[in-house]
Amino acid sequence: MLVLLEEEGSPVACTVRPWDRLLIRLRAFGLDHDLAGGASPEASFALALRAQMLVRTRYRHDLAASADRVLTMARQRSAPPRPQTPVCQDRVRDCSEEFEDLIRRLPAPGPVPAQGMAKVGMLLTDAGGPLYHRANAGDLRAQVRDAADALTAA
Repeated sequence: MLVLLEEEGSPVACTVRPWDRLLIRLRAFGLDHDLAGGASPEASFALALRAQMLVRTRYRHDLAASADRVLTMARQRSAPPRPQTPVCQDRVRDCSEEFEDLIRRLPAPGPVPAQGMAKVGMLLTDAGGPLYHRANAGDLRAQVRDAADALTAA
């Protein structure tokens, strides 16, 4: 696999090795944070490779399934049958329409921006975010809407 980067106005092809993929996976949270914040995927080899990983169809379906599990878990009134990271069920229920919209958009055909996929990933994996952490005063509804809207951004 090759990754194209721009150096001094010219495209440069970089070969991706298995080791590179491992390193990118280890740095995924930080790279996703940068991409979600608007960093250009072409800015570095690491960002370009991570962006390619994020926009794959399989990853999109995996995130849709994860978001669906979160919504299902929030709608259950009883405790989950096995140890899990608990979601703030009331917050998720309050923005269930936004979650349903996000779940519909993720596997939709066509390309999606890496920034949108990074936002969805951050939303679903950030243990300190409003989805999981009660003390976080962030607006979960706004974050879900922002992530969903970023999936269709030009």
